[in-house]
Amino acid sequence: MSRTPEVWFAIPSANPRNCREVLPAWRDMGYKVAILQNYERAEIPADICEWSDTYPGWARSINILAKRIVPRSAGIIVSGGDDMLPDPNLTASEIAEQFFERFPDGFGVMQPIGDDYMWAPHYCGSPWLGRRFCDLMYQGRGPMCEGYAHNWADNELHWVARGLNALWKRPDLSQRHEHFTRRGEDKPAYWTTAVQNKDKLDVELYIARKWADWPGHEPLPGPNGKIWKYDPAPLREGDNRLAEHHWTNRYSPDRVTQAWVNRAREALETCRDRGRRRVALYGAGTHTRQLGALLMEPPVEIACIIDDKPSLRGAKLWGFPIVTRDEAMRMSLDAVVLSANSHEDALWAQSEPLRAAGVEVIRLYGDESAMHAGPLATQEATTKRKTA
Repeated sequence: MSRTPEVWFAIPSANPRNCREVLPAWRDMGYKVAILQNYERAEIPADICEWSDTYPGWARSINILAKRIVPRSAGIIVSGGDDMLPDPNLTASEIAEQFFERFPDGFGVMQPIGDDYMWAPHYCGSPWLGRRFCDLMYQGRGPMCEGYAHNWADNELHWVARGLNALWKRPDLSQRHEHFTRRGEDKPAYWTTAVQNKDKLDVELYIARKWADWPGHEPLPGPNGKIWKYDPAPLREGDNRLAEHHWTNRYSPDRVTQAWVNRAREALETCRDRGRRRVALYGAGTHTRQLGALLMEPPVEIACIIDDKPSLRGAKLWGFPIVTRDEAMRMSLDAVVLSANSHEDALWAQSEPLRAAGVEVIRLYGDESAMHAGPLATQEATTKRKTA
């Protein structure tokens, strides 16, 4: 192949010591190096080193590097972290030739998976990003979704690229990840602040975006108006549910909130068994926010979450749109589950127009028999209780 484009290793870094250890290895293999430094300012062996007063997040840092810092002469940008090493057997230009044989137009992602530490084959934690992919993705904002603080953006990259038929996983290449857990070292202070403390929000964002087929990922049209269309089939066929298992294992609710989950699950399963297929939850407060484990695989279709707070207009919770009661009235709902414990009576009163329209409204706490009653019986049971 005649062209040998520049290949840049471009990463954010808060650890000058790591940079001094690993960057020479990348340069020795023919890569140029660009660093977006934060947390600790220091001299490091890089071709370009720019300072950021705050950590923009891993994904946004890569977008900044790709769009503003790495020269346009770079046909490929390789990213990852300051604790990763290049493949020891092939130079940057040799791997680049292989990349362009697979992706001649530069619209592609290649992930070496020879080092499988920390489930690495299931995400793109040290990806090779073609220049055209960097230029066009996310409506031209860059190759990564910027909503993540640190974690899970690499999982989204994996599935978005795969859905666009633009992912090449390479078990024959290895970019060893010298993570501090692998070396038996203590957690760095910056890692606790910037990564660990943000993980819950990151994984919940990932799950919500996954359910919605990655809104905003769409690439700009390519040359001659070429359009890359996302195919959800690979993801639907199974992603091992890593995020869901991670959330359940690390952030599962305590005994009190587990009781909330159990009641909500029983109500949704009852809806399913009685043919109520299209269901809404009423209330976007604390109660519903603890139902993540259930709502990751609900037994019925969750059409929406109802809440009339003006501050929630246009928002989503667990990937489901938050709508007003009046908007929900137009959504052909089969049933509504009141998702609140302390404010259930207020939600019951607010749901009266839904009941009047023939939508079954289910209480989780106010009347045990109501969970198994039809619309009229539910209303009658509550009337009897209030007049007794």
